[in-house]
Amino acid sequence: MDRRTDGELIAASLLDAQRFGAIYERYFEQIYWYVARRIGGEAAGDLAAEVFLRAFSRRGRFDHSAASARPWLYGFAANIVRDHLRGQRRRARAYVRAFEPPPDSADIAEAEERSNAAILVPELNRALAALSATDRETFLLMVLGELSYEEIASALGIPIGTVRSRIARARTRMRRLMPGHGQASDVGNP
Repeated sequence: MDRRTDGELIAASLLDAQRFGAIYERYFEQIYWYVARRIGGEAAGDLAAEVFLRAFSRRGRFDHSAASARPWLYGFAANIVRDHLRGQRRRARAYVRAFEPPPDSADIAEAEERSNAAILVPELNRALAALSATDRETFLLMVLGELSYEEIASALGIPIGTVRSRIARARTRMRRLMPGHGQASDVGNP
């Protein structure tokens, strides 16, 4: 096993592309499970692979003095998952429009709910959907990605205070929206 830091390996991969394989081996499983928890297992392998393709193509921009590439990779994963989910919602709306009479706004909202329900457990999905996009992404990086506040700040390129605020808001909202689910108040507590 190569004991060099991620930064050293990524820097070495600029001269020998095969060195990037060590980064893949170190983090693929973590990235895969984060993506699978967000979207389900069917497309998770492809999307996790996309994370590493993007990282490989942008490895020259990585801070080679960094010990860990984990937050950097999770940043790519968060963007790829967001794009994937946005595409699913767009496709679901297009299917609804193609096979039904012209919908009113209530029908579109209902179709979006149905498409989202297929992705996550309905109650959890509603609670997550009620969060702002930025709070939801930050919260899911902590819960599913198991990133620390510092790693989330690095992954999203935001101050750690912003991470703390987003997570506090998300926890409060999730507790309010998922009452009576036993340990729901502990969701995301480190």
